[in-house]
Amino acid sequence: MFSRWSIRYKLTLCLAMLIAIVGALSFSSFQGVYSYRRLARSISTRAKELPLAEAINQNSDDLQTLLNTYRNDDAPLTKIAISRFSDHLDLIESSALQYNLQLSTSQQEGEIIGNIHQEQELIRAINQQVQLMRQQIHRSNQGNALESYDVVGGALGQVKLRTAQLPRILQNRMDSLVDEVRLQYRTWIVITWLTSITAAILLIQVFRMVHAWIVRPFGKLITGSRRVANGDLEYEIVTDTVDEVSELALAMNNMTRNFKLIRDDLDRQVKIRTQEAIRSEQLASVGFLAAGVSHEINNPLATIAMCAESLETRVTELIAQTTSPQNDEQINIIQKYLKQIQQEAFRCKGITEQLLDFSRGGDIQRQSTELSPIIQDTVDMIQHLGKYKQKQLAVDIKSPATAMVHSHEIKQVVLNLVTNALDSISRHGHVLITLDGNNSSATITVSDDGCGMTEEVLEQVFEPFFTRQQNKQGTGLGLSITYRIISEHGGTITAASLGNDQGSVFTVKLPVTTQALTNKRGYEHDERGHQVA
Repeated sequence: MFSRWSIRYKLTLCLAMLIAIVGALSFSSFQGVYSYRRLARSISTRAKELPLAEAINQNSDDLQTLLNTYRNDDAPLTKIAISRFSDHLDLIESSALQYNLQLSTSQQEGEIIGNIHQEQELIRAINQQVQLMRQQIHRSNQGNALESYDVVGGALGQVKLRTAQLPRILQNRMDSLVDEVRLQYRTWIVITWLTSITAAILLIQVFRMVHAWIVRPFGKLITGSRRVANGDLEYEIVTDTVDEVSELALAMNNMTRNFKLIRDDLDRQVKIRTQEAIRSEQLASVGFLAAGVSHEINNPLATIAMCAESLETRVTELIAQTTSPQNDEQINIIQKYLKQIQQEAFRCKGITEQLLDFSRGGDIQRQSTELSPIIQDTVDMIQHLGKYKQKQLAVDIKSPATAMVHSHEIKQVVLNLVTNALDSISRHGHVLITLDGNNSSATITVSDDGCGMTEEVLEQVFEPFFTRQQNKQGTGLGLSITYRIISEHGGTITAASLGNDQGSVFTVKLPVTTQALTNKRGYEHDERGHQVA
């Protein structure tokens, strides 16, 4: 449940737990300190009561001495004696009053050790005896002085008796304090231990929560970021939470995937541009060779062909004049060799003508042309050739298509693609030519069920002089010329195959407007990663 909270709520919960821990520890600490302060102040208050009780006792002793002096004389008290007795009684009464005020003050401040009612009763009794003695002293000069002395002595004895009880009561209260304080400090020790243990448990839990919710997810985030920064683009950051950190991890994973796609695309473009540069260099070399050498080669080849043809004619004439059967075998061999010389010379001449066609290029006037007649004318021309009569060639015009092309060059493209397809299939194989058009482009597709192509062949299929014909009759320039023509028309050509014996598909796309760039040679890849122009 908590893992789905946002970081704000998680931090708020951790902060609340920390505040609770600090509050509990602070309460326990302050309560102990205040309890100690109350105990110290109570003891200090008790200490203040002792001098007051001692003062009452001392004044009582002084009054007893004065009383004994006048009792021995057995004479009525004079005004001076009465004044002296009154002064001592005032001192006793004043000390008792201060003692009582001290008790009242301690009670109001809450700093009382034990019960003070017994002490208050003793002070009240002392005050009563003081009043009784004051009355008897004033009566002593009016009647029997000895009787008054006895009453005063008895009252004074009661005062001394009660004054002597005050320290004992205080001692008893101090003794009771031990039990009271023992219970309090044991209680607070238990409370303090429980508070400390609870605080420690909560603190450990807070650390675990912070580590699980904050430290560990950020640690995974940092570790993953470093791995990605070091080039491990396959690594994905996974967190255990569903919060802002997980959103950040998801965003970084998406960024990594996008970066990987960009990197792969850039690598692909680099590969394409490299192949383009290599192919451009090859095409330039072939063009240079064709332009500089083909003309010089054609003349010797023509001479060789003409000489061979002339020799063949002379040999034929000699055969007609000679009747010797011994020379027939040699003459036949000579004729065979002369025909072979002629064939190979004309074959070399055809290659040089193809080189010249390949090297010409340049800007050619193009116009909007219907493609279906071009395809149909090419098929009609090819299907009547003897070596292709046993093979099935079909045309599927899905929709009429018009493109800005040079009709003779496009006819050459269709011718090259169809003858390659027919050469790759076995007897009774099938080749299908499909034409489809839309508002932006016209598509010509040539598919067969022949020998197919491997990935290696697909990468080299448009290279000059590349051929897979076993008889070596092909020049390897047909698809290169096709590629050049399509490129100059601003179109693309795609070669695709599932592998050996899986057939092949060549797809040509031509623009229907003049806005397409001409003479722009580039390469792309189809959905299977095969090279396209």
